[in-house]
Formats: sequence, structure tokens, C-alpha cells
Amino acid sequence: MNEILSVGLILMSALVAGHLAQLARVPEVTGYLLVGVVIGPASLDLISHDNILTLGFLSDVALGLILFNIGSIFEASTFLQVGPGVARITVWEATLAFVLVLAVLLYSGMTLPLTLLLAVVAMETAPATTLMVLNEYDAKGPMTDRLLALVALNNVYVLVMFGIVTAGITMAEASGQGWLVAGYGAIHGLLWTTVGSVALGALLGLAMDFWAARAKEQGEAMILAIGAVLIAVGASHWLGLSPLISTLALGATMANASKHGDRLLRALGRADPPLYAAFFVLAGAELVPSSVLGLGLVGVFYTLARTVGKIVGTRIGLRGQTVPPLVRQQIGYCLISSSSLAVGLTIQIRSAFPEYAATVTGIVLAAVVIFEVVGPLLTRRALILTGEAQTMPPPLQEATADQPL
Repeated sequence: MNEILSVGLILMSALVAGHLAQLARVPEVTGYLLVGVVIGPASLDLISHDNILTLGFLSDVALGLILFNIGSIFEASTFLQVGPGVARITVWEATLAFVLVLAVLLYSGMTLPLTLLLAVVAMETAPATTLMVLNEYDAKGPMTDRLLALVALNNVYVLVMFGIVTAGITMAEASGQGWLVAGYGAIHGLLWTTVGSVALGALLGLAMDFWAARAKEQGEAMILAIGAVLIAVGASHWLGLSPLISTLALGATMANASKHGDRLLRALGRADPPLYAAFFVLAGAELVPSSVLGLGLVGVFYTLARTVGKIVGTRIGLRGQTVPPLVRQQIGYCLISSSSLAVGLTIQIRSAFPEYAATVTGIVLAAVVIFEVVGPLLTRRALILTGEAQTMPPPLQEATADQPL
């Protein structure tokens, strides 16, 4: 199937899946993922592996837009209000997931380098899935405010930790004086990825602000916003930087250094739906549900340890913070989703450490199938229980009239 026909099929499938998801009383993102599985290589093969590879740029663009939106949450006034508490939660939930996964996998007999790689991937929370559910239900409230900042900080923390872990493994496996060269290369790569990505996003944000004053019409504002995100993503790939961090920094710069940030975000919102839909259908097409059957006992340990680490770590991080009791109970469940960044890190592991590629890929991708289906449902449930879901489709309103899901 040619790529243009594939894009049309993806969008129409997403449209149908969205309506079916409402009838089935599940989040739309779950419908997109499941229809992607149906039309993807794992089932009907209407969207082939070649199509997925060719259309990968759509996923990059959509993820860039998502991270730009999340980055805009880092407005100074908002972040000063929730930032310190959110940073503490992030450290606890991600670190505890790392420690628990590391412990159970070491106990199962895996080698230390392999367990470190799996543990650092387990720290990730999917920003795209989380934001999609929040947008679908027009979520507003203290949990939503914290959740948006949480997923942004989580992804930055994971990228930094991944750089540290891979640098440590590279140095440990180097022989003779080679560890000096390997260590320098790894540390230089980590600094370049983080500091360089932030600098790129900030510079683009300042340039975007300069032109925003001249973009009077809504269409011009949309062109400017999309163009800046595309440049951030493309330049990051070209320079060996992180598109996640650069687009986060771009959004944060617009939120703090521009008077036109809100107008550009509103303009960008008009282009979001088709790209988001394509992103999740393509993500679903890449999933292989049968891999769950081969997850094995080690994979079960990985899945359970990550889940417990996220939920318990969040509650520990919330200690001493003034938040509603329901938010304290539910926010950890909103951090279960795992997708794009976990897959991206897995691809990097395949390249840097091919000896661990098969095990890491098998466990992580099987777990992603579970977390991408369960995560949106848990997030939706938390929004309903905390009363932060402002809008719900009629079937769900009827279902929650008597009791929450």
C-alpha cells in the first residue's frame, strides 16, 4: 500500500475508532491503539512495516507537538507554585521504579549491565498518552496541573539517567586505557544531549517570539508554531540532540519569554487532532500483542516492579504536600503508561549494546503493550474519581451517573 493511501486509512480508522471507543466507554487513545493493532502487521497487515518506517516522521512531528504543549506548562508562576513538589514526586516515582526493577531482575539472575538498562527504561512515563487522555476529558484541577509537569520532568530525568547508565556501562566494559576515551565520549554525549537540546529549544523560542509579533492572522500563527516545532525536531536529529528536550525547552521558552505564547498554542491546537490520531494509530500498529504471551516470569517481575514503584513512589513524594486526599491516592495510577520514549531508548540500546538487544526488546515491548492499554484506563478512572474530568461522552456520563468507574 502506498504511503498516501496509508495515511488516509490511518485517519479514517482513527475516526471510526474514536466513536467506537466512546460507545465502549474507554478513552479514545485506547481505541486508536487497538485499531492500529488491527490494521498493522500483527493482524490484517494493511499498514506494513515499510509503511510504518516511511511514516515515522509523522510520529516524530506529533511527539514534538505534544512535548511543545507540555513544555508550555513550565510557566514561571505555575512552576513556582507546584514545581518543587513535582520535582520531589518525579525523583521518588522514577527512582523507586528503577530500584525495584533493578532488584527483582538481579534476584532473577540477570547480569548487572542488562538489569541497569531495563531499570532505566522502566522509569519512563508516556507523555503523549497522558496528554491525550487529559485533553479528551478536558481535565482541570490540582492533579492535572501536577501531572502535566510530572510527565515533562520525568522524561528529562529519564534521558539524563539513561546517559549516566550507558556512560557507566561503556566505561566498565572498556579495557585498558580505553575507559578514559569511552568515559570522555559518554560524558560529552550526555552534556551535549541535555545542554545542547535546551539551548536549541531556547534559541528557537526566542526567534519564534520575534516573528510572533508579526504573525497577525491565525493561519500565520499556526504556520509559525508548526514550523518552529518541525525545525526543533529536525535539527535535533541532525545535531544528535534530543527532540524531546528541545521541544520541551521550546514550549517553556514561549511560555515565559513571549507575550504571544497563548495565541500560538491556540493556533497549534487546530492542527493537533489529525497528527495525534495518526501518532497513536501508528503506535498501535507497532505493537505485537502476541509478545505478551512470551513475556515470561522475568517480564512479569519487570511489569509488577515498575507499577509498584510508580504508585508507591508517587505517594512517598507527596508526603508533606497539601493536596486533596483523592489526588494523593490516584495520581500515581496516571504514571503507568509507557510508550514512545521507552521504545526510543530500546532502539538506542540495540545500537549501543547489541548483546543485550534481544532481551531488552522482548521485555520492554511486551510490557509496553500492557501499559499502553491499561495506562489510559487508569488515568481516565483517576480523572473521574477526582472530579477533574470536565467533559465526558454520553455513554460514559450514563455509566458514571450512579457510580464512578
